[in-house]
Formats: sequence, structure tokens, C-alpha cells
Amino acid sequence: MPTLLAIRGPLTGARIELGEGQTTLGRAPECTIVLADSTVSRIHAAIHSQRLGWIVTDNESAAGTMLNGAIIRTPTALAPNDEIRIGHSIFLFDSEFDLQNADFTDNIVYLSAPQEDTLAVAPIASLSSSEAVAIPTGPDSRERHGTELLEEIGDLFDSSRVAFGDALRATTQRMARLLRADVALLMLYDHGAQTLRASAAVAKENVIADRTILQRVFNENRSLLLSDNPALAEHPAAGAPTSPRARSVVAAPIIVEDAKLGVVYFERQELDVYTLKDLRLVQSLGKLLGVFIEARQKALAIQQRSSFSETDSPVLGSSTRFRRTMEMVQRVADSPATILLIGETGTGKEVLAAEIHRLSARGRKGQPFVPVNCAAIPEALFEAELFGHEKGAFTGAHKMRQGYVEAAQGGTLFLDEIGELSLALQPKLLRFLQEHTFTRVGGNRAHRAEVRVIAATNRNLAEDVRTNRFREDLYHRLTVFPIDVPPLRERREDIRLLADHFSRIYCKALRKEILGISDDALIMLEKYEWPGNVRELANCMERAVLLSDEKILLPRHFLLARPGSTILQRPTLALAGVSTSEEETTQQWESLAEVEKDHILKVLRAFDNNQVKASEVLGIHRNTLRKKLQEYGILKESE
Repeated sequence: MPTLLAIRGPLTGARIELGEGQTTLGRAPECTIVLADSTVSRIHAAIHSQRLGWIVTDNESAAGTMLNGAIIRTPTALAPNDEIRIGHSIFLFDSEFDLQNADFTDNIVYLSAPQEDTLAVAPIASLSSSEAVAIPTGPDSRERHGTELLEEIGDLFDSSRVAFGDALRATTQRMARLLRADVALLMLYDHGAQTLRASAAVAKENVIADRTILQRVFNENRSLLLSDNPALAEHPAAGAPTSPRARSVVAAPIIVEDAKLGVVYFERQELDVYTLKDLRLVQSLGKLLGVFIEARQKALAIQQRSSFSETDSPVLGSSTRFRRTMEMVQRVADSPATILLIGETGTGKEVLAAEIHRLSARGRKGQPFVPVNCAAIPEALFEAELFGHEKGAFTGAHKMRQGYVEAAQGGTLFLDEIGELSLALQPKLLRFLQEHTFTRVGGNRAHRAEVRVIAATNRNLAEDVRTNRFREDLYHRLTVFPIDVPPLRERREDIRLLADHFSRIYCKALRKEILGISDDALIMLEKYEWPGNVRELANCMERAVLLSDEKILLPRHFLLARPGSTILQRPTLALAGVSTSEEETTQQWESLAEVEKDHILKVLRAFDNNQVKASEVLGIHRNTLRKKLQEYGILKESE
């Protein structure tokens, strides 16, 4: 049976299956779909099936029923993805559209917050009257312009003439104009300060944003739509403020794979102006920004690595397991064969792919190495990103644009997370791998690409083939020369070498003078399971260097999460020649509450017991901080 998907109004997010008989919509309790909206008639409209399809009929309602923006006068046939508007509600008929990893509200959400829980940011740009003229109006227009805008943003970041920070600010400003937002924020996570910081802000005046919403979107890695319905405002929730500040919000995380990089946030000071379609557009923006921000971070990391001597290779290891992998790498480096790197997340597959390219004749001749994260590019944009597009291929394609394949001409194309490629896109990649030719989107001329392809995955592709999630012919094309990349727990002999390498990198980046790592700390690192592999070790070393105020990294500088547990692993190990008490040697675990208490006390001491500043650094409300201090017996109830 076809469905109705509510993308706006009291039932936002609900997908309702239409029955074989008549489905009625209205305010009356006897309606099939009851709409709590004073602007809707008792029995407002009806949908029923006929021999040739489905029909929507307006029941002589006071406000009328709209189909795709026009009021219907007579029974009208429905087509998939048609938009039906009744009062404050919008439904999509038999829609292909759906949304994952998003929250939305069907109740009024009052966003006013105490001053301690808000974030003040000075705007870097404003919405002037001249800019407002170009703002498209209505949700339909926003959707039509959305793809065009994402294409413009891609060109903006690809341009060598635009500084990265300027591109972030221009992106925020253009998106704010598209969504007619009164406030727009682009927040990036600062690993040093462990907080979100504004990289771009657009507003008519100073920005006051709700820190709780920003932190929730970032922490939970879920998009958020707050678009209060005016029909429900007649019955405010108990305890709600008498005059809440009316506003609608769409926000989404900036992500690449599972890594959270920041948040994009748009707010308009009106009720019920954003729909789930707007939220999907903001989600796509977050994913697109994630690709460019990750590429920027990797470029900076490569610059850091290049500042070290030639002996500081990014591919490090002397264990037997790792040497076997490197023997395979050296054997296949000069071959044109397609390579599939198979390994868990964080094992360094991209670094290994770059090393294969460097060892090959292509790399020695200075040909390009082009990495592509298949999981991070929205499906609708993937073909144009991979193969490029011709001028006029679609709305917003103002010029011909080369794709990743052409950028890698003569060199190596690295397709990361190939297992996440959708079934619809797999045949297009297969044809390119078989024929080494491609056609730009909107074009009709085949181009030949002399590129070496290396793919990588953390999935079991053979199992995916058995479950029809991955094409068997593409699987065989990719596995001409498979290489297993071992997890860090299978090459523990390399942990000391890698820990020392990352320690020197982050000491230089953070301008710390640390002489080395203590033996007991190294033993602790070697005993840990490292579910996040080399990437987790690198993050662990960065955090340890950041936290340490001493010349030697000690066990207390490392916080290692125990898989499947809410406690942190802090093994206490006896040093040679140093006696320890029985209690010290047997105490292997410290509860999260104890670690949290120690950290809170450390931050309070750093700010002379100023709770307002401490709560801001900790990223919690001052009242939450006071409650924790009371729980730990540090603060009495009366204080």
C-alpha cells in the first residue's frame, strides 16, 4: 500500500499506510488521520483508490486543500512524491524520501534558556537587504535550489583562490540566505580545548544560540528539527514560559564516516517554517563539509609529517605480522593490478595506500595520489564527484568540472570504504574498472583514464555478496590482489615504535618538551586491546601530550576505555626496583565516577573554584556541576 509521510505539522515524521478503503483527514476524532490544528476542517479531505490509481478530494473545507502548491477544486489523481498541504501539515504521497539519524518534535519545544546555558558569538557577516532579494521563497523553491547550492559549495572549496576559512564563512552565509535564517552557525570541534568553537556566524545582530542543542547534536551524532506548530501553541505545555521566544531550528552534525567534526545550525525566529526536507538538505551539507574539513586536516597532518626527517616514514612497524603485509605491498607496488586493502577501522589503510603509490613508478614520477571516501559523499552527488560533469548538466552546473578520476590521471585513485557504496552506484564503478573509460555527467563522449585503483574496506565483502548487498562481479574485479592490514592488537611489538612516533609529532604540534614515555606506561599501552587501532593510539598520544605537564609521559596521563564498559582502565604496574603495596598492585580499575570527580576538582582548582568558568570548560550547566559536587560530598545542600 502507498503511504503518507508527514514532513511538517503535528504529525511530523510519521509514515502512515493508506488502507484499501477511504482515508479521511481532518480535525474530527472519527477521521482516519486526526490533525490537531484549528485551521483544519472537521473532515477536511479524503484519499481513496480507483482502478487506475489514487485520488485526493477536498471535502469543501474552509481553508482548502493544496496539491503541489495549487488548490484543488475537483478530485485529482496522485503521483509518487506529490506534496499535499492541509492547514499547517504537509504530507508526501508514496514518497521515496526518508530520513535516518534525525530527531524531530511533535510538541512545542521552548528553547529559551538561562544565560549560563547560552553561547554568545559575534557575527562575521550579516544578511543585508541587497542579499535578501536573492533569497528563494517557500520550501519547494528551497529544495530546487539545494542541489545547486551544494554544487557551488563544492566549487568554493575546490578553488585554490579561496582560503579555507573564507570558504567556511561563505558557505554559512549562502546557506543562511537559502533557508532565510536569522541565525546561522558553523561550529568545529576544538580537540585541544575539547569544546565546540564558532568558525562562522551569520546574523542580523549578535548571535545567542542554545548550547544544549549544539552539544546534543554533536554528542549524539543526530540531526535535529525543532519546528513548533502554531496550532499547538493554543495549548502550551505545563510549566512552559508564558511568552517563549518563537523560533524554528534545523541542525546537523558535520561528519565523515563515524568521526564528528562539528555542527551546522540554522535558526529562524518564526514558528513552523522548516520541514524534514530542509533537515535533509542540512544533513547533506554536514556530510559535504565533513569531506572537505577532513581533507584539510589530512593536508595539515601531511605538512607536519613532512617537517620530520626522511627516516620518519608514516608507515612504521617491525613485527612479523606487519612485515608480511609490507612484503605484499612491495611485491605489488609496481604492478597495475587493482588492490583491495582489508582491515578494521583505524588500521591505517589510507596511509598504506599512499605508501604503495610512493613505491610505484607512478609515485616516483610525481604522479598524483587522489583519495576518495565513498561513504562520505552523498549518493546523489557521487557520480558527478567521481567522473565530473559537463557545463549545463544540471541546475547550477555553470562550468565543466573534472572528477576525481581525471584528477588522478597517470597516478593512483584510492577508493576508501568501498563497501559502503550503494547497489545503484556499483555498476557504474564496475564499468569504469573493466574498461578504464568514463563519461562525465551530462556528456556523451567517453574519456580514457590511465589510473591505478586501490580500494579499501572494513567490511566482510564476501559476506555482503552472499546477502546481496554487494555485487559479485564487482567483488571479483576489486580482489585481484587483496592485502590484509593487521589490527594493532596483532602487532603489539610495534606499539612502542608508534607511540614514540606520535609523541614526537604532537610534542612539536603542541609545543611541548617531553623527553619520552615511562616503561610502565609503555607496558600499559602494550596490554591494551586497541579497538580503534592505530588511529586510537594516535588520539591517545595526542591527549596524553596535551594533559601532561611533566617531562615524561606516565600511566596517569593515559585514559584507555575498556570495551563494553563504563569504567576506564588504569593498570598500576610495579617498576623494577620499586616496591608497591598490595593494595596498589591489585587495584586494576578505577570507576568512571572517581575519574570524573578527579577531573572536576582539577578544573575547579585551575579556575580558583569559580563554578561558572569551570562548568563552561566542562561543557555542563552550572546547576549540573553543583549537583555533582553535592553527590561527591564536596558541596553541602545549603551552599
